[in-house]
Amino acid sequence: MTVRNERKKGKDKGKLQSKVKEKILEALELPKEAAINASKLSMIDGGNLIIENYKGIVEYESDRIRVNTSKGIIKITGRDLILREITSENILINGEIDSLEFFR
Repeated sequence: MTVRNERKKGKDKGKLQSKVKEKILEALELPKEAAINASKLSMIDGGNLIIENYKGIVEYESDRIRVNTSKGIIKITGRDLILREITSENILINGEIDSLEFFR
Protein backbone atom coordinates (compact mmCIF):
# COMPACT_ATOMS: atom_id res chain seq x y z
CA MET A 1 0.00 0.00 0.00
CA THR A 2 2.78 2.44 0.79
CA VAL A 3 4.41 1.89 -2.59
CA ARG A 4 1.20 2.74 -4.41
CA ASN A 5 0.80 5.92 -2.39
CA GLU A 6 4.38 6.92 -3.18
CA ARG A 7 3.84 6.30 -6.87
CA LYS A 8 0.68 8.35 -6.82
CA LYS A 9 2.51 11.20 -5.09
CA GLY A 10 5.18 11.04 -7.79
CA LYS A 11 2.54 11.19 -10.52
CA ASP A 12 0.82 14.12 -8.82
CA LYS A 13 4.14 15.94 -8.56
CA GLY A 14 4.78 15.37 -12.27
CA LYS A 15 1.32 16.70 -13.15
CA LEU A 16 1.91 19.77 -10.99
CA GLN A 17 5.28 20.44 -12.64
CA SER A 18 3.67 20.08 -16.06
CA LYS A 19 0.92 22.55 -15.17
CA VAL A 20 3.48 25.03 -13.82
CA LYS A 21 5.48 24.76 -17.07
CA GLU A 22 2.32 25.35 -19.10
CA LYS A 23 1.44 28.46 -17.07
CA ILE A 24 4.94 29.87 -17.49
CA LEU A 25 4.83 29.25 -21.25
CA GLU A 26 1.45 30.97 -21.47
CA ALA A 27 2.72 33.96 -19.48
CA LEU A 28 5.79 34.28 -21.70
CA GLU A 29 3.72 33.60 -24.84
CA LEU A 30 6.01 30.73 -25.85
CA PRO A 31 4.87 27.63 -27.77
CA LYS A 32 4.12 24.55 -25.67
CA GLU A 33 6.65 22.39 -27.51
CA ALA A 34 9.45 24.65 -26.22
CA ALA A 35 9.34 23.09 -22.75
CA ILE A 36 7.65 19.72 -22.96
CA ASN A 37 9.92 18.15 -25.57
CA ALA A 38 7.05 17.88 -28.05
CA SER A 39 7.60 17.58 -31.76
CA LYS A 40 6.05 20.06 -34.16
CA LEU A 41 5.11 19.28 -37.76
CA SER A 42 4.69 22.04 -40.34
CA MET A 43 3.53 21.20 -43.84
CA ILE A 44 4.03 23.73 -46.61
CA ASP A 45 2.25 23.36 -49.94
CA GLY A 46 1.86 19.57 -49.70
CA GLY A 47 5.44 18.97 -50.76
CA ASN A 48 7.52 20.24 -47.87
CA LEU A 49 7.38 18.96 -44.31
CA ILE A 50 9.36 20.28 -41.37
CA ILE A 51 9.60 18.14 -38.24
CA GLU A 52 11.00 19.99 -35.25
CA ASN A 53 12.40 18.34 -32.12
CA TYR A 54 12.78 14.79 -33.46
CA LYS A 55 14.81 11.97 -31.88
CA GLY A 56 16.08 10.08 -34.91
CA ILE A 57 15.44 8.65 -38.35
CA VAL A 58 14.16 5.07 -38.21
CA GLU A 59 13.72 4.39 -41.93
CA TYR A 60 14.50 6.28 -45.12
CA GLU A 61 13.32 5.20 -48.58
CA SER A 62 12.16 7.31 -51.53
CA ASP A 63 8.53 6.30 -50.85
CA ARG A 64 8.59 6.12 -47.04
CA ILE A 65 10.31 7.87 -44.13
CA ARG A 66 9.83 7.01 -40.46
CA VAL A 67 10.97 9.47 -37.80
CA ASN A 68 11.23 8.82 -34.07
CA THR A 69 9.87 11.47 -31.67
CA SER A 70 9.50 11.58 -27.90
CA LYS A 71 5.84 10.52 -28.24
CA GLY A 72 6.10 7.89 -31.00
CA ILE A 73 6.93 7.27 -34.66
CA ILE A 74 5.80 9.51 -37.52
CA LYS A 75 5.49 7.69 -40.87
CA ILE A 76 5.53 9.80 -44.04
CA THR A 77 4.57 8.11 -47.30
CA GLY A 78 4.70 9.50 -50.82
CA ARG A 79 6.87 9.67 -53.91
CA ASP A 80 10.37 11.03 -54.48
CA LEU A 81 10.81 11.81 -50.77
CA ILE A 82 14.12 13.46 -49.95
CA LEU A 83 15.66 14.49 -46.63
CA ARG A 84 16.57 17.96 -47.85
CA GLU A 85 17.98 19.25 -44.57
CA ILE A 86 18.87 17.55 -41.29
CA THR A 87 20.03 19.35 -38.15
CA SER A 88 20.19 18.15 -34.56
CA GLU A 89 16.67 19.52 -33.98
CA ASN A 90 14.89 19.74 -37.36
CA ILE A 91 14.30 17.74 -40.52
CA LEU A 92 13.08 19.17 -43.84
CA ILE A 93 11.46 16.60 -46.13
CA ASN A 94 10.67 17.36 -49.79
CA GLY A 95 8.65 15.31 -52.26
CA GLU A 96 5.07 14.37 -53.08
CA ILE A 97 3.69 13.62 -49.62
CA ASP A 98 0.60 11.41 -49.67
CA SER A 99 0.09 10.67 -45.98
CA LEU A 100 1.31 11.15 -42.43
CA GLU A 101 0.69 8.52 -39.77
CA PHE A 102 1.51 8.52 -36.07
CA PHE A 103 2.28 5.37 -34.05
CA ARG A 104 2.75 5.23 -30.27
